[in-house]
Amino acid sequence: MDENIIINYNSKHEFMRLMLLIFLVVGLQGVALNAQENDLSGVELSMDQDAFADAFREADTLADRNYTIGLRVGIYGAWANHVYLGLPWVRQKIDGFLLDKLLERGSFIQESKSHNFVFTINGFSPSYVNDTDGAYLRDVALGYDHSLDRPFSSFTGFRASRRVQGKKRFVHSAYTYDLAVTSSFTFGFASFGMAGGMDNWLRGDRNKATLWDRDEDKDFPTGHIMQKGLPIFMYSVSGEAVLFQPLRKVLVQVRPEINLGYYTNVGIGVDVGKVMNVDRHVDNQAYTDTNNPSLLSVNNDNLSFSIVGGAAVRGVLYNAHLNGLYGKSEGHFFTFKEMKKFLWEMHAGIKIQLLKKAEFTWSITRRSAEIKGVVNRSPLWGTFAVKYLIAPEGEGCYN
Repeated sequence: MDENIIINYNSKHEFMRLMLLIFLVVGLQGVALNAQENDLSGVELSMDQDAFADAFREADTLADRNYTIGLRVGIYGAWANHVYLGLPWVRQKIDGFLLDKLLERGSFIQESKSHNFVFTINGFSPSYVNDTDGAYLRDVALGYDHSLDRPFSSFTGFRASRRVQGKKRFVHSAYTYDLAVTSSFTFGFASFGMAGGMDNWLRGDRNKATLWDRDEDKDFPTGHIMQKGLPIFMYSVSGEAVLFQPLRKVLVQVRPEINLGYYTNVGIGVDVGKVMNVDRHVDNQAYTDTNNPSLLSVNNDNLSFSIVGGAAVRGVLYNAHLNGLYGKSEGHFFTFKEMKKFLWEMHAGIKIQLLKKAEFTWSITRRSAEIKGVVNRSPLWGTFAVKYLIAPEGEGCYN
C-alpha cells in the first residue's frame, strides 16, 4: 500500500514537471515570436524632385524639367502594424482574403516578417509650372500647348505595408529560391495643395511654381485635376524573386507587381545590383511613390554600400493623376484612349550605410511618355532618402 502511494506520488510529480516543462517551452516560444520584430526598427525621410537629376538632363528647348514631387516620412517595426493606425487593419483583412492563402498553398517557406507605415505626399505637374518663365514663352512660340501636357495632380495620405520573406520551392523539385512579397494599403486625399508648397521648397534657384492653384483668368488649364479632399485609395502587391547570383553579393531578381485603386496597373521588372552582406534581395531604390515598397536592413559592417539598377514595364488601366474622374474632373483630363497603355521605367541608385546607424540613398528614374499627342515626354527625376537605423544587424531587423 505504501509502495502504491509512493508510486502515485512520484507519478504526479513527474506529470507536474512535464506540464511545467511544456508550459515553459510554449511560453518562451510565444515570447520569442512576439519579440521577433522590434517595436521600432528605424525611421525614414525620402524626397523626390526633378532638380535632383538636373546633372543628367539635356539642356535643350522643350526640356522636361518639371514632373514630380514626393515626400515620404515613415517608421519601421511592429508599431507600424498597430491596428490603432487603421490602415494596417484594412491591409490585414485584404491580405487574409487571398494573398495569405496563396502563400500558404504555394510552397512558400516564410522566414521573417516586417512592417512599414508612412505619411506620403506625391505631386505631378506639366512640363512648365510658371507661365512667366523665359523657356515657357519661347516654347509657346515654337508650338507648345499647355492644355496638351500633363495636368497638375497630387495625393496626400498614408500607407501601411507588410513584407514577408523566405524561400519558394519549385513544384516537384527540391530547388528553392529567395522570395519576398510586399503588400500595402494606401489611403488619402487628392489635391490638398501640399505638393505645390513642397515643389517650391525644393526648387532651389529655379523659378517658383505659380500654376498649382486654379486661375480662371488664364487661357490654359491651371490647378489640380481632381476635387480638393477627394478620398482615394490603392492596394498593392509586389514580389522579389532572386533568379541567380552571377558574382558574390551580386543578385539578379525579377519583380512582378499589381496595383488596384487610383493607380491601376500590372507590371514586371528586373533588378540587378551589388547588395550589402545581409541583403538577400536587390533593394528597389527608385522613386518615392505609393506603389514602391520600402526596405530597411542593417548591415554587419560599419561602412557598406549598395549599387543597383532596374527596369520595368507596366500595363496601365487607370491613373487618377491623368484621368481624374473623367467627365467629373475639375481640371483638364485625358481619356483612356488618349493614354499610352504600356510604360517603361528605368532607375539606378546608390546606398551608403555608416556605423550601422545612418543610411543615405540617391537615385535617378526615367519614365516613358504617359500620354499620346504633341507633348510627348520621357521625364527624368531624382530621389534622395535618409534613414536612421535603430535595430540590430540583419535584413528585416529582427532580434
